[in-house]
Amino acid sequence: MPDQPTVLRWETLTKTAFDRLDRGRCVVLVTCSPLEVHGPHLPLGADALEGEGLAERMLRFLPERHRQRTFLKLPLVYAATDVVPQPGSLFFRPSTTLAFLQDLGASLAAQGFRDVLVSNFHGGPRHFVALEQACERVSRRRGIRMVSVFSLVLKRLATKGGESLEDLLGSIPGLRVEDLAGDTHGGLLETSQLLALCGGWVDPVYKELPRSTVDGWLARTQGGGSELPLGRLAGFRTLLRSNRGSMRYFLERTYSGAPSGASAEIGEQILDRLGARAAEDVAQLLDGALSPFDCHSPLWRLRFLFLNPWMIRLADRLLGFRNPIA
Repeated sequence: MPDQPTVLRWETLTKTAFDRLDRGRCVVLVTCSPLEVHGPHLPLGADALEGEGLAERMLRFLPERHRQRTFLKLPLVYAATDVVPQPGSLFFRPSTTLAFLQDLGASLAAQGFRDVLVSNFHGGPRHFVALEQACERVSRRRGIRMVSVFSLVLKRLATKGGESLEDLLGSIPGLRVEDLAGDTHGGLLETSQLLALCGGWVDPVYKELPRSTVDGWLARTQGGGSELPLGRLAGFRTLLRSNRGSMRYFLERTYSGAPSGASAEIGEQILDRLGARAAEDVAQLLDGALSPFDCHSPLWRLRFLFLNPWMIRLADRLLGFRNPIA
C-alpha cells in the first residue's frame, strides 16, 4: 500500500502555512456525525469516530493520481438528528445541520476551495439526507464539488444489481452473514470498527452482551417486527411503521445487534472494504467523471418528507414520539 496522503488539521495551521496551500488542489474533509448513546459499551462519539475512520481509511485506497493532493481536515461537527433518545445523546434539528454545512461550504468556496468531502456514520435518514441537501445547495450555488461520502456508499450498496452489504462484508473471516440481520446500532459492525479505531475506549462488557434486535424485541412484546431489511427501499408508510417500532425499542434499549461477536480484526476488514469502495467513487468525483449531483442516497427522492419542518412535525406526531432529550 502506498504512503498515506498528506493530511493537515485545519486548527493546527498558522496563517503563514495556510497561505502556502494551493487551495484549488486541496480536498477539505469534515465529519458531521452525532454524539449519541451506543449501548453500555461504546463511546458516545462512536458515529463520529467511525465517520472520521471511514474518511481516513478511504484515503489509503485513492489512486496515485490523487495521492499528491493535500487533504485538509476540519474539526468534527456533531450537529445531528435522529439520535437514540437516551441521556448522553445530543439532539439537533435537521435545519441546524443544513444551515451549518451550507455556511461552511459557502465560506470554503469563497476562499478558493473546490472539493469538500463530508463524512458521516449515522444512519438516521433525517441526518444524512440533510447532509445531502446542504452539499447539493452549496455545489449548485457556489460551483464547487461538495459531497456526502456516506451517501455515496449507501448509493453503491442499494444500486439494483450491485453489491449488497452482505456481499461486501459477508466473506470477512469471523463474521457470519446471519449476524448482519438487525445489526443496526452498536452491534457487531460498529463494535468491531471501534475496537479497530480506538479499542481502549470500548468497555470489555461488550463480550457479555446478548444479541438484541428491534425485530426480535417487537416479536416478543408486540407480536411482530417492523424493521426494514438491509439494503431495501420501502414507501413512506413502511418507513413510518419501521420507525415507530424502532422508537419504542430505543426508548428502552441502547443497541441493536450482537456486539459480543466483534473483534478488532473484523473491524479492520470492515474499514478497508468500505474505504476501498468509497475511494473508487471519490476518485471519479475528483477526476470529473462523476457529478456531485449524482452522489445521492436512495432516500434523496424522499427528501421533502425528511427535511420539511411540517412533515417532520407530522411524522413525529404519527410516530407518537416526544423526544425526551430535546
